[in-house]
Amino acid sequence: MNKKLNTVLFMLAGTVLNIVVMLALFLLLLFGANLILTPESDATLKMLVFLVVVVVSVVGTFFIYSRIVKWINNKWNLEQYMHPLFGRKR
Repeated sequence: MNKKLNTVLFMLAGTVLNIVVMLALFLLLLFGANLILTPESDATLKMLVFLVVVVVSVVGTFFIYSRIVKWINNKWNLEQYMHPLFGRKR
């Protein structure tokens, strides 16, 4: 396999991993929010909590994914196997 194919495969696997992590974190946070909120809770509070859950899951996924990619890159030194995504500045 060449470097460009390795880069494409890494990006596809990374995208799938990112979606799985986001879904897992979203469901975990939603389950936690569901334990806190009662059926009698105000609708505005429920919407605010849902918005917070969505934002925290997106931001949390970014940090988790970046840590995983850094760990994988350090463990297997992927830079030598991958084509750079962006060219050098002239």
